[in-house]
Amino acid sequence: MSKADELAAKLKQTRHTGTDQAIDSWPDQVYELYQRIEAWLRPLTEAGLVLRRNPTHVIESHPNGDSFNYAIDQLVIAGNEHSLTLDPVARFTADGEGRVAIHSPGNEFALLRTVDEHGETHWWLQTIEQATAQLDAVALTETDLLVVVQQGLAL
Repeated sequence: MSKADELAAKLKQTRHTGTDQAIDSWPDQVYELYQRIEAWLRPLTEAGLVLRRNPTHVIESHPNGDSFNYAIDQLVIAGNEHSLTLDPVARFTADGEGRVAIHSPGNEFALLRTVDEHGETHWWLQTIEQATAQLDAVALTETDLLVVVQQGLAL
């Protein structure tokens, strides 16, 4: 490897900043969440619930001014003539390490990703009250997700 090749490799490494890495890993983190949700919903899919992923693009800005444009899927949960859409709207949030909005008829929820001091990811389910913009968050569990699905699909 020539000196120029070595310097080019080093430059590429230094250009790949923490925010670049955060964006690069965001789809994988969301897809791991989707896989967990799909596993929780398996009995419902066997009974006719439909899950699908819709490709989408997100354009967002980091507080430092950098802009990012990336592909990521939404997860659509459909059944009983209703649907819920899990929409990964932002990797950079003031209150966490990413947000997935849950669009549901009559209700708005969000899944907020946080990372603890050991680097472990935790997902929180937030109920968003439209009138007060108040956010109440609980750790995401199968039971809480099923309540959201039940309400959103009128089951």
